[in-house]
Amino acid sequence: MLGAALLIFHLSLFTSCGDYLEVEPTNALLTSTFYKTEAQVDFALNGLYGSLKPVAKYQFCLSEMHSDNVWITAETRQNDYVDIATFNANGLLTDATIRTAWAEYYTTVAAANTILEKIDEVTFSDEDVKEQYKAEAHFVRALAYFDLVRFFGNIPLAEHVLTTEEAFRLGQSPAKDIYEQIIVPDLQYAVKNLAETATDYLGTTHPERATKVAAQALLGKVYLTMAGFPLYQTEKKAEATKLFREVINYANDNGKFWASDMDEWNNMWIHDNDNKYFIFEIQYIAQKGEGNPMVALSVPQNPGTDWCSYNLVTGTHLYIEKSLQNHFIERDATTNEYIDQRIGGTMNIRTGTGEDNEAYTPTGNTFFVKFFENRLKRAAMGYSDMDAQIVDRTYWPQNWPIVRLEDVMLLYAECVGSTAEGYEMLNKIRSRAGLPELSGLSEEEFQKAVDQERRYELAEEGQRWHDLVRHNTYVDTIRAMFENDDTTVDGTYRALASRVTADMYLYPIPQSQIEVRAGLYQQNPGY
Repeated sequence: MLGAALLIFHLSLFTSCGDYLEVEPTNALLTSTFYKTEAQVDFALNGLYGSLKPVAKYQFCLSEMHSDNVWITAETRQNDYVDIATFNANGLLTDATIRTAWAEYYTTVAAANTILEKIDEVTFSDEDVKEQYKAEAHFVRALAYFDLVRFFGNIPLAEHVLTTEEAFRLGQSPAKDIYEQIIVPDLQYAVKNLAETATDYLGTTHPERATKVAAQALLGKVYLTMAGFPLYQTEKKAEATKLFREVINYANDNGKFWASDMDEWNNMWIHDNDNKYFIFEIQYIAQKGEGNPMVALSVPQNPGTDWCSYNLVTGTHLYIEKSLQNHFIERDATTNEYIDQRIGGTMNIRTGTGEDNEAYTPTGNTFFVKFFENRLKRAAMGYSDMDAQIVDRTYWPQNWPIVRLEDVMLLYAECVGSTAEGYEMLNKIRSRAGLPELSGLSEEEFQKAVDQERRYELAEEGQRWHDLVRHNTYVDTIRAMFENDDTTVDGTYRALASRVTADMYLYPIPQSQIEVRAGLYQQNPGY
């Protein structure tokens, strides 16, 4: 777990929107006098991991809210999340969530650059540990740039500590260059130099830190992203396939990451089991400002005292999209049991003090509970009530998965197609969930089944928008959602379909950055 003290380092790296890439602080405690000992480098590395805390919010808001997994109502509320979910191009230009995402991802980049520039000045008793620390910094920097390039496209590329003057002159690099010049090399370095388990300079192991298999999995996702829209570097698919196979083999050989049945799968989402099932995850604890910031965004502000005693007060009206909801609430005609057994770990299925076998009729107020450790969930799984720990909405301790085994398995199935291995990966996940195994599909049918299974298995995890973009299906999919799910008489939401254009696979460069220096940036098309 990463506590508040670990953020002291990285928070001093930025001072304003205008110098978002400047990493030489004005009170020169850190870069000029701080990097002297192994302990100080380790402290800085912890701070680098701590800088990832906001990522859960941005992956949820900028991917999940922007996809066909969620339905957000009451556009008249006009807040950041409504603009994102309803594709309001004008609102997105000055959207605070987008602006802070840009700044905080670059905070992580700057922190990583500082470590990589200063670490060789420090003498380590074990050079292998120094190399591992460098590899961890490369991994985290690649993760930040991967999100930045997927959300914003052509962005500034900074591989070293910049002065204020350099930052003000640094323009955008093409997305292709961001991948080829920094993301891929960073992850290749991480794959080569990370260990199976991270160990610090004192010999203490850290299961929460980046590992070789995490770097392999993330690099595979990068390659497969490059193989899809908009780069279409299809030759990268073979490299992704190889890496995914290595990750799966490692998991099988070491008995790691896989939840063997639905009881264990449900345990995956309880914070008591942090750092057990996810290949790499962002750390949170039940402490002021140290909890997972996306949790309160994913459920109604008043879920009811049977769910939790705290009023989440987020101002959002966000629910599970109708077709996704309808999949999970489908029952077996003979047994009346839910067919997809992931329902209880994914969405609310009870009202009041209802029972599991209570007849359920959708009322439009279904919401995600995967990262919401409510009273009903914990009680049903034999865990004690943790409501007393949740003082406000910044206290939720659930870790956020950046990559997990099922993600890799389904991407591997996508790569190898309707082969024996492809069906093995797909059906292993489906069978555990209680769904029938599939066979005899055409290649097109198989790929559609994999895409659907990723939607069901990874719901709420910030993966869906990136899948839609990679397959170049985002326009048709989101337009269909607005057109098909609207129940208003005046067609309020059907009208939003026209907002979704081909250009909107990217977010706008924040207007505050555009205005830093005239002509330095080109705004993304469509804004």
